[in-house]
Amino acid sequence: MLTMISKSGEVDRHPKDALLKLAESLSDEYQPVVGPLASRQAELFGIQAKRLQGTPSDVFRRPSYQSDEAVVSAEIFTKGDTLIVIRLVEYGRQRPVRNEEGKLERREEVIRLVAVSYAAPKIDKEVTAEFELHVKKIWGVELRERVTSPRKLEENAPLGRGGKAEVASVEDVRGAKALSDKSSRALAVSIKSSRGLLLSDAPKQIPPKDKGRLNEIVRSLIEAGIVETEIVVICSSTSSQVNKIPSVEVLQEMDRRNVRCSCGNYLSAERAEEALNITEHGKFMLDGSRWLSVLVLQGLIDLGVPIENIRMEQEYAGEEVDCMAEIYGKLVLFELKDKQFNLGNAYSFGAKVGIFRPDYPVIVTTEKVGSDARRHFMQSAQSGKRRMYYSKSDRSGAEGMVFIEGMGNLQEGLEGLVSSIAIEAFSPHVQSALSFSMASPGAILSAWAGKER
Repeated sequence: MLTMISKSGEVDRHPKDALLKLAESLSDEYQPVVGPLASRQAELFGIQAKRLQGTPSDVFRRPSYQSDEAVVSAEIFTKGDTLIVIRLVEYGRQRPVRNEEGKLERREEVIRLVAVSYAAPKIDKEVTAEFELHVKKIWGVELRERVTSPRKLEENAPLGRGGKAEVASVEDVRGAKALSDKSSRALAVSIKSSRGLLLSDAPKQIPPKDKGRLNEIVRSLIEAGIVETEIVVICSSTSSQVNKIPSVEVLQEMDRRNVRCSCGNYLSAERAEEALNITEHGKFMLDGSRWLSVLVLQGLIDLGVPIENIRMEQEYAGEEVDCMAEIYGKLVLFELKDKQFNLGNAYSFGAKVGIFRPDYPVIVTTEKVGSDARRHFMQSAQSGKRRMYYSKSDRSGAEGMVFIEGMGNLQEGLEGLVSSIAIEAFSPHVQSALSFSMASPGAILSAWAGKER
């Protein structure tokens, strides 16, 4: 698992040997990477490191992944499971100013930034705070997180019907987790469709292998507020249900008030059985498989995706979209299915992928992605007619599609997805920093030519 955070701060200048001073100020727990690699390179060539460092400044100057800025120096540090890349960046910017005659003219100015990126399975705020304290001592700047607007999301999916996603309530998350169990969900659906179910009939509604878990399943649904218990009074003469009562206490109160069955008996004299009924909250969570949407939304938030970067259950250009998110600058389109994902679903999702052109198309299903659907995605990509619809890398074995099959794999699948995107986003930072660990061939040969004989 990998997550990342990028921060930066604008400075007036980069002090001489700033990165060297930073490395010296840090504790031994911080291990530099670029400096030692460059020194080892000089050692392997038999060149004095200071002669290599004394070559022209542009020897180690590398353009960054952004065309309008240049990384003038960089270093990589490791501390525990946290990887830190610090880059000293410069870029030119034109700004309008008035000359002595009062006319507007554009002047070039150089903007200098200290850019720091962290990558770890889970970002440690103590590590970031400690590192940034040392950065502040060298450059005198407070680093701020580089939060960019979800540009791709806004361009491809402006707010449709339903508005932005909202953080799920504790009650919704608890209910969704209870319903993520297949047998619990089957029982809840049966209770909802039958408008109530005798507890004695409940074992018939779950798979045979889970009948021994019946008490556990019922308890979890009650605790999550999905179902509730009640007392059903069954007439001894007609064997029909004549009343539903919340509790035994209410039954006794009805006897005191002389309420009787249609056959004339007191209700307490008739057969009474415990039954299960769906709650309003349970109906809400089951309708449209909202429980699955809640789990995916909460999973993305737990992995650091801002709620502002997520859209849930909206309609764009006549297409219903279960979930769309922008993660580290990549557009991700989710299709959620509380059943097997079949060929018909594949055609529908393929159309959505063609419209929105996501970087990562993701299918989340409680069952499996059928072989016919997999074959469709493979054939579509191989034919070349829809190759542009799918991401470049084969992430799932079906030409760029990401498959998350079964609720037991949901968390791992989302972690793998976010980690893949984080690696893709963080790699340019590492690449630009590592370029400073190796001098250009010309610099090496110049130092070699100047070796003392």
